[in-house]
Amino acid sequence: MKTEFLSLAFVSFFLFSCASVKYTDRKALMLISEDEEIKMGENAFSEIISKSKVIKNTPQAEAVRRVGLKLSAASGKNFNWEFVLVEDKQVNAFCLPGGKIVFYSGIMPLLENDDEIATVMSHEIAHAVARHGAERMSQQTLVNAAGNLAALILEGKSQQTKDAFYSAYGFGAAAGILLPYSRKHEFEADYIGLILMKKSGYELNAAVNFWQKMKAMSEKSPKTPNFLSTHPSDENRIKNIEKKIAEIR
Repeated sequence: MKTEFLSLAFVSFFLFSCASVKYTDRKALMLISEDEEIKMGENAFSEIISKSKVIKNTPQAEAVRRVGLKLSAASGKNFNWEFVLVEDKQVNAFCLPGGKIVFYSGIMPLLENDDEIATVMSHEIAHAVARHGAERMSQQTLVNAAGNLAALILEGKSQQTKDAFYSAYGFGAAAGILLPYSRKHEFEADYIGLILMKKSGYELNAAVNFWQKMKAMSEKSPKTPNFLSTHPSDENRIKNIEKKIAEIR
């Protein structure tokens, strides 16, 4: 009776903790308030910036800021947006909760114009607008809660049964729950990003051009198997982007 009650409470809590993602209306688990999420993003951003060499007053830094301001205005999300370029050879850019976006200098040689900067920027802004960080944290909280519930259900069972269950549960948590959601987030951010690019007047085909360059770069180095990657393969991504561009136009 105790475990049945806990299971019902667990499911009810899950159902009442879902929110709709802007632009897609996908139902997403949100166990963290937006205020909490923004505060965590601000703290992480401050720490990262304090340890980084921020590039200011250069054409590239100004372009990152200019494109970021234009796209964030189109997003309709009233965050305290910040867009910075830091000295780092990695080909990367990332978004922290609450609209803190960092571009590494290593990605800039691949971005030939504002349209291609907008491809990366709109994708990162989309992560913030869709609250993908909060959803990922909520998913992890759910996995942890499920583990605690499982411990109650297995109370009194043999150690062999417990070991078998947790072995299966551990693999499922890694490969069956968390990673696929990351790929879903990436595709969703690509789609929302294209919408923001269109609203801001950027060329949508720049997204295809950029990811083709990324594909060519990845082919020169060992690739992570797509099945257990947190990102879609470049090939899958390009096909999906081309499909979404046709829908959005």
